[in-house]
Amino acid sequence: MTEFQPTPQTPEQVADGLRNAMKQAKEDGVFNWDALSIPPIVKYICTCDFFGGGQFCIHFTEKNIIPNRWIRFWTRVFFNSKWEFLND
Repeated sequence: MTEFQPTPQTPEQVADGLRNAMKQAKEDGVFNWDALSIPPIVKYICTCDFFGGGQFCIHFTEKNIIPNRWIRFWTRVFFNSKWEFLND
């Protein structure tokens, strides 16, 4: 049995092939653009800004999944995270 050897392609041929594959995927309905649109409005209970720069924020919507005070303290110490609890 011989091993499969792909035919060499130029970068332009690769780009064209990928472009055509994406067009075909769109036509086949692989991408659901409605699901990627604006998410429904969710009421956040707590927000954690990891590293304190606003680049990586986690929003909590349920009280039972918010980390306890010990974890929140150590994330402030090690990651400089900022926790914001929103009033109901």
